[in-house]
Amino acid sequence: MKTLVLGLGNDLFGDDGVGLEVVKRLRKECLNDMDSSDSIATPLGPVDLVASTCTGLAILDLILGYDRLFIIDTIKQPHPQTGRVRVLKEKDLRAVPGPSPHYVSFNQVLEIGRAAGLPVPQELTIIAVEAKDIYHLGEALSPEMKASLPGIIKHIKSILGLETNSDESQRNHRS
Repeated sequence: MKTLVLGLGNDLFGDDGVGLEVVKRLRKECLNDMDSSDSIATPLGPVDLVASTCTGLAILDLILGYDRLFIIDTIKQPHPQTGRVRVLKEKDLRAVPGPSPHYVSFNQVLEIGRAAGLPVPQELTIIAVEAKDIYHLGEALSPEMKASLPGIIKHIKSILGLETNSDESQRNHRS
């Protein structure tokens, strides 16, 4: 199965860029400098690591051809705890229609792809990272979010079946 880990966000809005930063750090930890691709070997099989600022239907182009999709993105909650991770499946997501194609939800993107007969992932997992402020203009993660990054990355590695004991043990999982 082809798997994609897609970090989404906007790094111009502080903590909303956490998905981008997580993928950047996963690349650094799981790939060595000699790697020419953004793919890592895991017990799930090869996993591609992609960071993107795309939204809405533009995401469709990124996910075509993958069987399994993990999206890392922020989630706004009523009383958020910055950096807390929630793992959601496609069935857990509300189908809220957006006001335009630029604002369609993840499950709407998958529905459109399926209706068009496109090879979209059959399995979607959202790794939702809580953030207090995703609308504040600023190019850096908050100190709280930065402090949460090691735990977020450890959680994602656990989901992917990667060992977290050392960098060397992670590289041994590569093919």
